[in-house]
Amino acid sequence: MIKNIAVVVLCFGTIFSCETKKEYTIDKTILGSFGAKHRDGYIDRIKLHKGEIAKDSTHVNDYVSIIECNIIMFAFGFMSREQTIPEAKVFQEKAYAMDSLNSQVQEMAGILHFMDSEWEASEKAFKKSLEINPENLQARHWYTLYLMALKRIDEGFSQSTIVHDMDKKGDFLVARASIFYFLEDFEKMKELMYKSLEKDSLSPWTLDWLGMAYNGLEEHDDALETYFKAFNLSNGTVEVGSGLGHALGEAGEYELAKEMASFYDEASKIKYLPACQRAFIHLGIGENDKAMSLLEQAYQEKSWFLQFMQIEHWYDPIRNTERFKALENKMNFPQ
Repeated sequence: MIKNIAVVVLCFGTIFSCETKKEYTIDKTILGSFGAKHRDGYIDRIKLHKGEIAKDSTHVNDYVSIIECNIIMFAFGFMSREQTIPEAKVFQEKAYAMDSLNSQVQEMAGILHFMDSEWEASEKAFKKSLEINPENLQARHWYTLYLMALKRIDEGFSQSTIVHDMDKKGDFLVARASIFYFLEDFEKMKELMYKSLEKDSLSPWTLDWLGMAYNGLEEHDDALETYFKAFNLSNGTVEVGSGLGHALGEAGEYELAKEMASFYDEASKIKYLPACQRAFIHLGIGENDKAMSLLEQAYQEKSWFLQFMQIEHWYDPIRNTERFKALENKMNFPQ
């Protein structure tokens, strides 16, 4: 009798477990949007500032905004380097000629040099930007990212702390969390993102970083719930989708992660989708050779995500392979 009861309890336990297991699905419409809503917003901003320049070409801030929009569209994978960075450089040259002692102009120069792996020129521009305006927190955060990418961890954290201490409005909580991400302090990340969500509970970018924190802590249910919300709110931005796919793989949801990876692979035949971000999904499902091939493609694309390959822990499964080391050497990181 006791044995039979045990069997019944076990059966009911199994049924209950199956019934309560969350079923995840991808909204194909959102998946195929690739963040178009946000991309179009930046395109509209560029058109607006070009219109302002046509009316009055003396305001350097219009040039800076065009540069920044192009940088963001490339960084988020909305458009390719060829579609964004050449235009950013044209307007950067014009802005520099107008006012080389403008902190934001120097900041944009630092970012563009950073993306081109022009390490010395990048640091020089960031330092000049901060010399002109020590309270340019955006420039200081970019300089922080530069330092972290070069594994100058103590210097980077010091700059990040300055930003955090000066950030009275809480506008740089995600920026601060990104540094704790590189340090793999996911509890601190989570705490910061909770604070950020108090300011804007529907920010896809905050939710994206919170998803990363949960994933780092192996709190998979929370990670996936948060990532799905971020992905939907981002209108299917691939940068967020790559994190979602990676988290699905690490949570054991292999089929759905593979579905995303296959969709992106097929779509990339007719449209630009950043190879580096797609590689993250394949790493999440253990397809390391495929991931490595995509990273080699990303090098040809001059993906800015490779700037962080020395400290991005998602690369750890392939970090010690010969192919990864060869790719890392090509980046010419300062020793």
